[in-house]
Amino acid sequence: MKVVLDVVLFNYLDRPIFDVYIDGKVGETSEAYPATGGGIFTGVSFALGQKTVTWRLDGPKGTPRNGETVANRNPLRLDTVVQGAKFLGVHIYPDDTVELTTSAGVPDRTQRGIAIARDGAGGQ
Repeated sequence: MKVVLDVVLFNYLDRPIFDVYIDGKVGETSEAYPATGGGIFTGVSFALGQKTVTWRLDGPKGTPRNGETVANRNPLRLDTVVQGAKFLGVHIYPDDTVELTTSAGVPDRTQRGIAIARDGAGGQ
């Protein structure tokens, strides 16, 4: 089964990221938190099941790991979507884990992401 969703990317790192792909789709960029979640990539078709999210680290010249490609370290699946879902929130955390959320309206930051940013743990 496939679903077509609009993708909103949330980057909870304290640095920008680019070339964000979900199973090789999207190619989005995001500024560092809190300047994140503003762009929507529309009409992306996804098969349900296991997902891989990759992104590349960016930042000022000389920032450690600049240009490095990172993949989610946690098992990640898109198995169900909420009724009437139109959006997929892709939440990327500093520990290289990712959370996927579906919603009928534009998704918002997660409580975990807000807490990470509040506690200053958004480093990479």
